[in-house]
Amino acid sequence: MNLVTQSLITLYKQHAYNSKLTADSHQNEVIQQLQCSLDQLSEQDPTIAQQLRLKFRKRTLYTQGIYLWGPVGRGKTMLMDLFCECLHPEKHLRLHFHHFMEMIHQQLFANSGERDPLSHIADKLSHQYKVICFDEFFVSDIGDAMLLGRLYKHLFRNGTFIVSTSNTKPDNLYHDGLHRDRFTPAITLINEQMKTIDLCDGLDHRQRKLTQQRAYYIKNEAALYSIFQQIASPTHKHIASLHPKSGLSITRTVTLCNRTINCKAHTQTTIWFDFAELCEGPRSSRDYIDLASLNKHIVLSHVPQFTGIAKEQIKARGTEDGGGNVNSTGLRKVTQNNTDDSARRFISLVDELYDNRINLFISAECSMEELYKGELLSSPFKRTLSRLHEMSSAEYQQLQLKALNEHEDCYASQPQMLS
Repeated sequence: MNLVTQSLITLYKQHAYNSKLTADSHQNEVIQQLQCSLDQLSEQDPTIAQQLRLKFRKRTLYTQGIYLWGPVGRGKTMLMDLFCECLHPEKHLRLHFHHFMEMIHQQLFANSGERDPLSHIADKLSHQYKVICFDEFFVSDIGDAMLLGRLYKHLFRNGTFIVSTSNTKPDNLYHDGLHRDRFTPAITLINEQMKTIDLCDGLDHRQRKLTQQRAYYIKNEAALYSIFQQIASPTHKHIASLHPKSGLSITRTVTLCNRTINCKAHTQTTIWFDFAELCEGPRSSRDYIDLASLNKHIVLSHVPQFTGIAKEQIKARGTEDGGGNVNSTGLRKVTQNNTDDSARRFISLVDELYDNRINLFISAECSMEELYKGELLSSPFKRTLSRLHEMSSAEYQQLQLKALNEHEDCYASQPQMLS
């Protein structure tokens, strides 16, 4: 089985010709560089005769990966996906970065009896995959920051090729983070071992003309009810009692990650949540991964404006928490910036639904552009706004319907680690 199965340049031209993407000159330059990396990978996956000829070539001729960065809307994820299409599906792993880190933490727990569990995990990954691709590389957690330097060192030592996309250039990763000095070895490895490519000068593809479909409403629960009626199974007659004019409130539940969560209503493919149930309290990215795997349409009521104002709330472990003792905080009243905590969960939710082509219908307190008024998460929330705009387009919803009819989506599935 050859690692590289087709030409990226040819594939890009085919997609442009078939109007599956809008080509631009800067992207074309990046495609040429990515093709060089594929050519390099072809040489590093040689026949026996080629192995003899390449045996004494200096390894320093090769880079160990690609770090593709730039503002939102430049096509980073699309370029990575095209790159992955050129690789044999069994020889590469493509994941959203937070999925990958979650997998690493799970494997660390499962291999806690090993003398050096991280090295053991890296060896298994390198044995199974020649190329690992991370989308949305972003470090905000001290636990992840401390792991990454060692993990990258092991993977590079094993000859694994890493491709990452990010909104941030390497030197600005985990900027002003707690104990950032513990992460600088990872930054050094990225700069030394990976080829950095920026897309800052490319076209902003968010500005392309999309056919807008209403999926975002301002204080309009009646619109959500109408949408739910249209997409829910007609056999679920109980949803009629949810009409806002009926005055009747029915609370139902679903199970995510073995925990019960209240919802307004649900069918086999569609579920309707109140924002507070889904994005406040003890929720993590794992909940949203489960949610995306079980449903094709999500309806979300009462999305607030994230003002960034600190107020008293119940402290609960969620996506904003780092490593350490899970029981160190518990459930207790503290004064903190709870809208940023909710905003982090909302960002994680939108990322997960977008990556899995799930439809999202929202009723919010304000317009998209006014949703986030804080400072701390202003940069990642730009990506969220970009994705919300795209998710409100006919083009996105058509892709969702196509995904619904496919039997298998290799990017949405979780990887199987070797035992």
